[in-house]
Amino acid sequence: MARANKAGKPIKVGKDPFALAITPNGKVVEVASQASGTVTPIFTAVNRAGKAITVGNMPWAIAITPNGKTAYVVNNGSDTVTPISIVTGRAGPAISVGSRPVAIALTQ
Repeated sequence: MARANKAGKPIKVGKDPFALAITPNGKVVEVASQASGTVTPIFTAVNRAGKAITVGNMPWAIAITPNGKTAYVVNNGSDTVTPISIVTGRAGPAISVGSRPVAIALTQ
């Protein structure tokens, strides 16, 4: 089967999308938007965005746990990391970290 090699319809997310992470099963893409202070889940089976999740100021980086249950969002402007449940789409309490965090990595 030949591929069309064409862009699909744009999916709206928050203002100034800056980082993304994909769940291990490929079903959800989490998009962090700096100016909005949000993370928007995109459900790949239907190419639609879910409800934006409020996180800290200037979400800068995002990583998803190997089991695909939690995303951790680095908030550069508020010196925090916000955990998000992939299943419920809800943010947990922010975790204070050092000044101006810019990256995150997770291990099993």
